Amino acid sequence: MVDMGYDVEDHKVVDPLFGDIEDYKKLLAAAKEKGLKLIIDFVPNHSSDLSVWFKLSEQRIEPYTDYYVWRDAKPINTTHSTVPNNWRCRFGGSAWEWNEKRQQYYLHQFAVQQPDLNYRSANVRKEMEMLFEGADFEDEPPNPDFKGGDNDAVSVLHIYTDRQPENYELIQSWRRLLDEYTKKDGVTRVMCTEDCVETTELVKYFGNSSSPGSHVPFYLLQAYADHEWNATTLDQYVHAEIDIYPEGSYNWVLDNHDNPRSSARFCEESMDSWNMLTLLMPGVASIYYGSELGMLDINPRHDQRQDPLNGAGTRSDPRDSSRAPMLWDHTKNVSRQLTNRGYHVHPNYWRGNVKSQEQDPSSHLNIFKRLVTLRKTPVAMHGDLKTYVLNTWVYMFTRSINDETIAVLMNVGSETEEICDLRITVKELPEIVYVHTASINSVIKIGDKVNFTGPECLYMRPQSGLVLAKSHGIAVSSSIVVLLATICSRMLL
Repeated sequence: MVDMGYDVEDHKVVDPLFGDIEDYKKLLAAAKEKGLKLIIDFVPNHSSDLSVWFKLSEQRIEPYTDYYVWRDAKPINTTHSTVPNNWRCRFGGSAWEWNEKRQQYYLHQFAVQQPDLNYRSANVRKEMEMLFEGADFEDEPPNPDFKGGDNDAVSVLHIYTDRQPENYELIQSWRRLLDEYTKKDGVTRVMCTEDCVETTELVKYFGNSSSPGSHVPFYLLQAYADHEWNATTLDQYVHAEIDIYPEGSYNWVLDNHDNPRSSARFCEESMDSWNMLTLLMPGVASIYYGSELGMLDINPRHDQRQDPLNGAGTRSDPRDSSRAPMLWDHTKNVSRQLTNRGYHVHPNYWRGNVKSQEQDPSSHLNIFKRLVTLRKTPVAMHGDLKTYVLNTWVYMFTRSINDETIAVLMNVGSETEEICDLRITVKELPEIVYVHTASINSVIKIGDKVNFTGPECLYMRPQSGLVLAKSHGIAVSSSIVVLLATICSRMLL
């Protein structure tokens, strides 16, 4: 728990903090009974320095001698030496740590307690059945954009420690392994990868037709969006994926556990419109738990924080804020609810919880359920996508198939916006449409008819959203099961 569990001591067992392997098997069985699937977060880059592998490697006991990236000190003169090269740790400082037992440095791209595994070792690759650094260990070039106050991890350009060609080959080998299991039992395995870069780099994780790689390289830019984004920025974000990714692999990540929630980066009222975007764009929708409730970040005191490294230790905002327990009901015990990591619930638990929102037809949760139901219709699953920047702050996209069209409008600004003559811009919209879904702060409501033949204009409050449908008959049942997946860090299998 040095890095909230990413310092893995043993990849094959359960941390006693959470139970044991039998508890996991019960969880898996119960999930299957409910028609759920589990996503397992796999951390392949490193282990904990408490791992048996590391303890044996530092003693040079075979076959573990080369399980980690060890290097001799670099001589300065006849009496002094220094680190092997200038590689920087993601959490700041040198990426090399001296080990007295072995009398060598080991590489750690994250915390000192997280030594990097050596994937140039056939034993490691076999052990993991599954990352590489530059083989020559040359210094990395200085970053010309580095500012002195920044984390010194960005003082160099990571051309030898990030995205080495062998990493993509490794991903392809893991895909082959997963496909072999699928051939045996017919159960599909899906591999998702995480890398916080532009889509022009992310597409490399797909591999190629003869040697495919990741099914879904997560596109994480939306998790960093904030109130500075206007409609043009949002359109650029959308097209950065749909113009580059293969059509069957689009994916939209609204929030994750490393960043403030959208409700904090924008406002609680905005959550319905961002859920509209995430759920009704073509492709995979990744929903962080609580986003369907409009769940807010907590403000933990220093004595309540559980993340000692805080994503490199240089952030002013605690990563703990977005990790509060799920708000299930309004009982007094919920206000005392603490996970084993000590997080408290948000003070609005008494009204923002699942049970309370289930009873309110206009709640975030019931709006979310309507969107999930709409997501299952042919127009949302297979409809063509068109995008529009209606003005500086109003964004729109349509999905169309056969004679059915839905249109999503989002006011991402801070002022009420007036939308007139919409059919002049959007030819596929009929003269009369119906409001399928409206955000909690919308002027017009679910079921309202919008007539584009007259002089009327649409008025959209700040951060509001609308789903307009050509047909009044699109299914709107809300008695569905919502499947939520928490987006985890590093790599998901």
